[in-house]
Amino acid sequence: MKTTLTVVLASVLSSYVSGQVGINTANPITSLDIVAKRTDGSTAEGILPPRLSGDEIKAGDAQYVNSHAGTIVYATAPVNVASNKTANLTSSGLYYFDGNVWQKMMPGDPRKFNVQTAGDIKNSVQDTDHNGWYLLNGRSISSLPAAAQNSASGLGFTSILPDATDRILKTRVGAELLGSEGGSNHISITRSNLPDINLIGIVSGTAESAGSHAHTADEGGYLVGGTSVGNNGSGHYQGTAIPTSWGGVGMLNKTSTTGAHTHSLSGVATIPTGGQGMKLDNRSAYLVVNTFIYLGE
Repeated sequence: MKTTLTVVLASVLSSYVSGQVGINTANPITSLDIVAKRTDGSTAEGILPPRLSGDEIKAGDAQYVNSHAGTIVYATAPVNVASNKTANLTSSGLYYFDGNVWQKMMPGDPRKFNVQTAGDIKNSVQDTDHNGWYLLNGRSISSLPAAAQNSASGLGFTSILPDATDRILKTRVGAELLGSEGGSNHISITRSNLPDINLIGIVSGTAESAGSHAHTADEGGYLVGGTSVGNNGSGHYQGTAIPTSWGGVGMLNKTSTTGAHTHSLSGVATIPTGGQGMKLDNRSAYLVVNTFIYLGE
């Protein structure tokens, strides 16, 4: 009790004199200056912050607001069912409150804060889960360790982790659901994807010319039929020119020669493109990696 009172009185007196508090020193050089009582190892020295389990820290969620940013506690155990503020309480250790959530302090160096928080994403050439990082491969949440399950639940993943296989990461737009999947690596172009334009050009040419010629009966000429002079009326058809046909008038079974000429063409032509209808690869040049999410150790 005597030692405690001495420390308290010294602290109060020091604070009145210089606005600074010293423990085991009469000359504090910072707002709070703690000097080791002994240096020969005969006493345990250091600062011991409040020790609470993850569930006990969670129970005080309503008490921790933005003005409490910088608060430090030691979690003796991870939280069982995480809240938004305690999503990172996945293992024992020192944590600080950043005004919104509890963040774990860097192991081995209390001057640095851990930049790894639940929900962080990274790409790596590592092949399997490691150090609290879990492969995003569409696996069931129930297959994860209990602490990782709690972190995943706190992030909104209740049944499976997203599957990042053969996908790039896209920043959220509007009301898109975080962790949702979409898009395709291959696309097919349809007629509606083509530009709305008219292709204008000049078409010229002639059909093949055969020079001066006539057309016979089997090429579009006339098939001559009639009777000859003085026959018995039975009639006959002729495929050649006979002067006695048609009452002695006669007729040729071909058109008259018109000289060299061509024939115009009209109608719809089908021109094959030689295409195969293969889908287009929608991906740029790439480097193959794995994608991981941090759910804590």
